[in-house]
Amino acid sequence: MRMEERIAKIEAARALIRAAMVDCDAPQIEMMLRNADMELHWALWNLGAPVELRPEIEYAQTQR
Repeated sequence: MRMEERIAKIEAARALIRAAMVDCDAPQIEMMLRNADMELHWALWNLGAPVELRPEIEYAQTQR
């Protein structure tokens, strides 16, 4: 798998996680989803993909 493909798959996984967090009524589940997203965020960071310092910053940008 090429690096670009790997980055695209991780970004797609993050989008699915963010979609699962919308209107989540269970705080424990929401926290697990946030933790999973953070791990994927740091994977992108380590691959050199352009990401914000913290994933929460990206949540605010996508809600605008």
